Amino acid sequence: MNKRKIIADAGLVIVIVIVVIVAIKMQTGKIHEGYVFDRNSGVTAKDVIKFINTADFSPEKVKDYFKNDPINAYTLKYFFFLDDKFKDSRNMEELLQRVHDYLYADMPTHEMADKLFEVYKTYAYYNKGLHDETRSWGTPSTAAEAVEYLHRIQDYRRKVFGGETADALFGPSLKSEEYLIRRGSIASDAGKYGAEKEKIIASLKKDMWGDDADSVDAVSEPLNRYYEKLQIYQKDLAEMGSDEERKARDREFRKEFFSQDQLNRLDEVDRVIADNKKREEDYYAQEGAINDDPALDSNEKSKRITELQNNMFGEEADAFRRRLIIDKAVQPAPGK
Repeated sequence: MNKRKIIADAGLVIVIVIVVIVAIKMQTGKIHEGYVFDRNSGVTAKDVIKFINTADFSPEKVKDYFKNDPINAYTLKYFFFLDDKFKDSRNMEELLQRVHDYLYADMPTHEMADKLFEVYKTYAYYNKGLHDETRSWGTPSTAAEAVEYLHRIQDYRRKVFGGETADALFGPSLKSEEYLIRRGSIASDAGKYGAEKEKIIASLKKDMWGDDADSVDAVSEPLNRYYEKLQIYQKDLAEMGSDEERKARDREFRKEFFSQDQLNRLDEVDRVIADNKKREEDYYAQEGAINDDPALDSNEKSKRITELQNNMFGEEADAFRRRLIIDKAVQPAPGK
């Protein structure tokens, strides 16, 4: 049971890694030199952290988010909350009426409700027409195209909402996206060594966040930062002379991000994966010997292979057989 749990944990790790790689592994290229939001833009690391962190929009709490200015780093998340709360509205008119009534009941002053509702109304129509506006832009496939897309969409938002409102409303989310795209493009550059990438990332952090970059990075989960570190040093690791060197360097990276208890659990996952790999290697060697035995007919070979699977994989034998069927089904046909 413990081993199965460890294997499940390892599977979760793999899923997270895939998400991280998909999110940042874009083709490198010349990226737009001008930032949408640099360190002098007025969109701060604190704004981004407010947007990323969970917010409580219950009637008792919501007024605290907007008491100084209704249009701030929390507003877009609040609009997401309203979208979800009234997602069953039959049309735009009903949606706006329900949001209007809710705001005037929820906000402590009519002035606050007025300002939020006027911006929400613009936001609702903006969302409705956004697809038509961006349809001709195409889907970004490189980091350079993604940053260019961010420039274009923020320019469009500034036309719709006005510059100050658009930047206050969308700035925290867009700046975090821009940072991840630019940082991901650097990390995934297979032609550079880790130390050089680290210097470029440090320069990026200074340009975009000034002295507050570390607070933004700290929001990222340790597991994500660890796998990014592996990606940054992929060229160094690939050129190491032995597995022992690579494992030692990997161990150093893990110590940067994980507690001792987490390190122990990762070690156990590594051991389980290694054991499973060794077991499968042994299985395929014995399966090959059975298939190559000229004294056995096809029925006897099939019987002995099934017995071998049951003996080696126990209660996981059926799952192993299903995987073999799937692997065989996705293999290209001969000559393809």
